[in-house]
Amino acid sequence: MLNKRDIVTVIENEGFELKDKGKYLWGLCPLHSERYPSFKVDPQRQSFYCFGCGAHGDVITFIQKYRGLSFKGALEYLGINGRPHKPDSKETKRKELLQQFREWCDDYYNDLCQLVRTLYKAMQNAKTVEKVEVLAPFYHLESLWLCEIEILQNNDDQAKFELYKKVVYGS
Repeated sequence: MLNKRDIVTVIENEGFELKDKGKYLWGLCPLHSERYPSFKVDPQRQSFYCFGCGAHGDVITFIQKYRGLSFKGALEYLGINGRPHKPDSKETKRKELLQQFREWCDDYYNDLCQLVRTLYKAMQNAKTVEKVEVLAPFYHLESLWLCEIEILQNNDDQAKFELYKKVVYGS
């Protein structure tokens, strides 16, 4: 399967206006002269059909007919290399890891915010010395949690990754 360009974008970039009518787009056929729209584009199937001249096909066929190009010429014009598109497994893995890292950042941020809210509520409810002493181990964690929240709120991915390593691996 070729990594084809979007047919609607290509036709519009060639200077032709398409109007949305239901699930199809319609316009004057660029392949022959006409007064009324008979050129139908199906964005879902990535195909076109002209009821006036009978021309039909995909984006490559359209460029071949409109520009008078060979198949290879149409591929070059559209910037398609002619080889099937296979996602790079290293790139796919990198994207997956990055997504997992971002999800961890979001989850850890939410957990920290919940911890801080819980601590503040407990501090408000601590009316006796005994209750304050129970919370004592958590008082020093407040500034640490706020610092980590600050790291997760900024856009410095390196700082976030250092925090991740510290929390997950203890380093």
